[in-house]
Amino acid sequence: MAFSWSKWLFRGDSVFKIGICEDNKKFSCELRLIIEKKFIQHNINCEIDCFYSGEEVLDNIFNLKKNYDIIFFDIELQKLNGIETARKVREANENTIFIFITYLNEKVYEALDLTIFHFIRKSHFHKEVNSVLDSLIKKLEYLTEKYSFPIDDNNIYLKLYDIIYFEVNNRTVIIHTIDNTYTSNYRSLKDIPYNLTEKYFFEIYRGIMINLNRVEDFRNNKVILSNGDTLYIARRRINSFKEEFYRYISSRREG
Repeated sequence: MAFSWSKWLFRGDSVFKIGICEDNKKFSCELRLIIEKKFIQHNINCEIDCFYSGEEVLDNIFNLKKNYDIIFFDIELQKLNGIETARKVREANENTIFIFITYLNEKVYEALDLTIFHFIRKSHFHKEVNSVLDSLIKKLEYLTEKYSFPIDDNNIYLKLYDIIYFEVNNRTVIIHTIDNTYTSNYRSLKDIPYNLTEKYFFEIYRGIMINLNRVEDFRNNKVILSNGDTLYIARRRINSFKEEFYRYISSRREG
């Protein structure tokens, strides 16, 4: 049976929930329009809620049980400021992407423990907002893009981000994901028609390629993955693995 190797970007049926927490209603409206325009340009669906205080954000998350993929915070809010609000949001969702907006550049150092995606300086708003949104779009595309894989007589679509590792066993490629394990029709890693090394995958041992996003820890010649599996790194690949992993960590810090 012939299979299609086409990549599919998981966009049309994915809606990103975005919050804007900014007490200046005019500025909040302007930011909302800019975000909507950028997402439309990239054919990505989003729903945007605007809040005018940190307390309003927390009420929606903790009382109304709303979840947000991305929140833009003005740091200088009345009463509960943006950083304090973000810390409480982080307790509810460790994956929410935070982008801070501020006039006070020195305030950014108070939020470094929150794993911030980006800062936008209000004094340079129109210069910086589009480049930050471009970086955000790139990240969202990576988190949601799906690729087709042949399983039995069908193709299934998997998010690369959800794949923990590929393993060749008895001349068959096994795909381990966060919620399932698939036996593909591939016979070796070379049969996979995608350049996975560009997507943060690394072959730590012959026939084993891991997703660097899913590395919880590594010690000596072993990696511990997010599903609890411990895998060995080939001795001759340890140095190159360390270089690639640190490069990946740096890219995450840079957004």
